[in-house]
Amino acid sequence: MHKISDLARWLKQQDDIVILPHIGMDGDSLGSALAMKTILDSLGKRSAICCAEDVPAMYAFLPGLEHIHEPGDLPFPAGALLFVDVADRARVRDRKDWVDSSEALDWAVLDHHETNPGFCDLNVVDSQAPATGVLVMRLLDELDLPLSGSLPVTLYVAIATDTGNFSFDNTTRESISCLGRLLDAGLDIGTYSRLTFRLRSLPRMKLLGMALQGMQLYAGGKLAVCEISKELFEACGATPPDTEGIVNMLSDIEGVQVGMTVEYRFRDGMDSTKISMRSVGDVDVAAVAKAMGGGGHKNAAGADIKEPTGVVFPQAIDRVLRALKT
Repeated sequence: MHKISDLARWLKQQDDIVILPHIGMDGDSLGSALAMKTILDSLGKRSAICCAEDVPAMYAFLPGLEHIHEPGDLPFPAGALLFVDVADRARVRDRKDWVDSSEALDWAVLDHHETNPGFCDLNVVDSQAPATGVLVMRLLDELDLPLSGSLPVTLYVAIATDTGNFSFDNTTRESISCLGRLLDAGLDIGTYSRLTFRLRSLPRMKLLGMALQGMQLYAGGKLAVCEISKELFEACGATPPDTEGIVNMLSDIEGVQVGMTVEYRFRDGMDSTKISMRSVGDVDVAAVAKAMGGGGHKNAAGADIKEPTGVVFPQAIDRVLRALKT
C-alpha cells in the first residue's frame, strides 16, 4: 500500500480528475468526496464527482452537491480516477461501463476498509483509520492547505457518520482531534449534528418504527434481524437511504452481539438484496460479509447480493449464527 504523501504527489501530477464515491453513498463516502473536490479546487485542478445514483435526501444540506454528475454528463473528459471510500471495484458497479472504459487512465484510491485488496495503480488504504474523512484531513495537512470553506461541514459528516458521532469503538484520539480542529475552523456542531443524526423525514421515521416492530431474534437474543421488504418501503413511502442507522439500533439492544438488516433493492434490472451488519465484541462480521461477496470492518460490514431478499434472508442468518458459535 502507498502513503498519503504518494497521493499528494499523484494529485499534483494529474489533471481532469474524476472522484468516485461508492454505490449507496453514506456520510463518509459523500462527505469525503465533496471534501476532495474542495481540495482539488484549491490545487487549481479541474475535477468533478461522478455517481449514477441520486444523493440521499438526508444529505441534501451538504454544500457542493452541484458538482456531482452522472457518467454521461461529466463536464470534461476524465484524465484520472480517484476512488474515495471504495473498498473494491464492485462498489462502483452503477458506473461499471464507464469505469471499464476508463481502464487506460491512472487510478488511485483513498480508503479505510480492511477488506480493500488494492485495486488501483496507487492505493492509500489505512484500515486503522475510523473514516476516510480522517485520511482526507491527513491529505489536507500533507498538502499544507487550510481547513476552510465547506471543509468543516463535509469532513464533519464524513468522520462523524462512520464513528457514530464519535461514540463507536472505532473512535480514536486522532478522530477526536479532527473534531476539535473542525470546531476551531468554525463548524456549527449544533446545527450539523442535528441535520446529520436527528432530523428524520416522516417516511424515514415510519420505516424505522415498522422495521423495529418486525424485528426477529435468534440464538437466544444474540442476533437481531430486520427484514426490510419492497412492501415495507412502499407502505412507508420510504426509499433505500432511509434505512441508514437502523442496523446500529439493533446492535444497541441489550444482549445482542450482531445486528443485521436484510434490505430489498432493485439494481441492474433485477430484485437484489443489501445486507448491513454491526457486531459487538469479537464477532467478525467482515468475514461473514466477505463470504457473501461483500466486505467492511470487523464490527461493521455489508454485502450487495444479486438475489431476492427471500433467498438471501435464511442464508445470511445461517452464516451469522455460525460466526456466533466460533
